[in-house]
Order: sequence, then structure tokens, then C-alpha cells
Amino acid sequence: MGDRLYFERFVWFDSQIRKGRYPNATALAKKFEFDVKTAQRSIEHFRDRLGAPLEYAAARRGYSYRDPDFQLPVTHLAENELVALLASRKLLTDAAAGPLGEELGNVSTRLGALLSENLQGKINPEHAFSFRWNGMAASDPLIFQQTVTALLSCRLLTFCYYSPLAGACTARTVEPHHMVNYMGAWHLIAWCRLRNDWRDFHLARVSLAHLEDETFTPRRESAWRPLLDDTFGIFQNRERFEVTIRFTAERARWVRDELWHPDQRLTELETGAVELTLPVSHEAEILMEVLKHGSHAEVMEPDWLRVRIRGEIERMMKKY
Repeated sequence: MGDRLYFERFVWFDSQIRKGRYPNATALAKKFEFDVKTAQRSIEHFRDRLGAPLEYAAARRGYSYRDPDFQLPVTHLAENELVALLASRKLLTDAAAGPLGEELGNVSTRLGALLSENLQGKINPEHAFSFRWNGMAASDPLIFQQTVTALLSCRLLTFCYYSPLAGACTARTVEPHHMVNYMGAWHLIAWCRLRNDWRDFHLARVSLAHLEDETFTPRRESAWRPLLDDTFGIFQNRERFEVTIRFTAERARWVRDELWHPDQRLTELETGAVELTLPVSHEAEILMEVLKHGSHAEVMEPDWLRVRIRGEIERMMKKY
């Protein structure tokens, strides 16, 4: 931890120089709450041991770089931090290489080379981690780029959105507020001006996107965050209800270790079975999840969801 905090001093000092703020020992001491002598020794270490081309500007009472192309050496990162970078890089590459396109590929290659140089071992770090996503729908790279630009610059985005339920496309103009990658697929949380309400747009269903010049004022996070956090899954409605699912003793051995939602409750039964209760706002996703477990799962509440699942099973039986 000490080495990490020590390196953070150099990172901060480096950033201040690049911002043209001419940092000095007094500023460094104030930032990290130690005495000026310690700060001066840190600056000397930065210059003598890390090779920073520091130059003191008396008129500005601070330091600058003689060589603006100087880069901090990365070998001071701890091994666990390099491993975290590797896992993050692989996650981005495997989950979103299509939408992020060539830009991610370039970053990925450079980061991969960096990790290979600093992780000593026989295993190729490129082969150490991977992430698999089944049934994901890839987004169009151009639409993904337009959406990111609209989100980061607070600009309106207009597009055609296809609804599988209605089987038709509608023109939407939205205020993008958040993007989430759910099970490998990108979703946009935005204020829809057509519906005058918050909506979750699956980017794979977006077409003919156009980035508008008009900007908007971001709405408070508390207005859209419940669409992501309050209930199970990515499908959301305004109404919230609780679902209780009973799992057989055989399946309970796996369910005990699973997190379906942070607010879930698990009840142990004398038979070895367990009952899982969690908040839900849309029946479609929880219905699919229950059916996935076959005869090992039974919805206990609410009654209307039991009826829905019974009807689905009866329709399935007609096909077999």
C-alpha cells in the first residue's frame, strides 16, 4: 500500500504539470498532508530515480517538463493492478468489440503489450481470461458511436426504434443519460420526448440514428437510476411487486450462491428446499428465468404469475 501511495504522488504531480499549474513542494505537501521536506524529497526521487525531466521555473515558483513527451514509467504498478487491467481489457474486448470497433482494438493491443512486458510468467496474458456471452445482440458500430457522443456531450439523439411486441418502428428523439451493458448487449437509458417518460432502448433495435445539434440539461440521476437498480432484470415497469420462487433441495445447492438482486431474501425450508423472494417490475424476464429451471422451480407468489406460467406450460405441452 505504501508503494502505491508513493506512486500516487508522482501521478498527481505529473498531472499538475501537464495542466500548466507549475506544482511545487508546498503544493505537494498540502495535497498529501505531509511536511514540505518530505515533499521535496519526493520531487527529487521523481527527477533522479524515475527520470522525470523536471525544470524549476523561478518566475512561476513551480516545476515544468523540459520534454513534454515524457511519460510516467508503468512498471511501478503492482501485479494485482496489472491483472485487474488485463481482466478489464478482456471484458471490454469480448463484450463490446463490435460496437467499440477499431478504437478499442488499438487500445487493447497497446495495453496487451504493456501487460505482457510487466507480468512475469509462462502463461500468455492474452490467454489467461475470457468472457462468454450467449444470445447477445450486437449493436451497429456507427449507432454505438453516435450514442456515446450524444451521451457525453448532452446532445439529442433521433432514431427509429423497433418494438418486437408491436412489430413496428417509431421515430424517437431522446435525451441520453446512461448506457449499460447487460449480458453482453448495450442498452440506453434516456428521456423519450415522444412518450414524455424514461425508456430503456436496446441499441440492437435502433436504426437510422441522427446526432442533433441541440443540447439538453441532464436530469437528476435519482430520476433514472431506479430503472436499473430497483428490481430484477433489465425489463422495467413502474409497478413493483415481489415474487417468491421455491427451488427443490437439489437445485437449492446452486441457488444459495446466486445473487439475483441485492434486496433478495432466502428462506431455508426443512425439506432442504429454499424460497427466494425478490423485487420485480416486469413479468417477462422472471418468467423466462423460472422456466429455465424446469421442474426444480415453482412460483409461490403472486398467484397471477402462477397462472401465467401454468398457461405457458400448457402451450408448451401442445408442442410436445
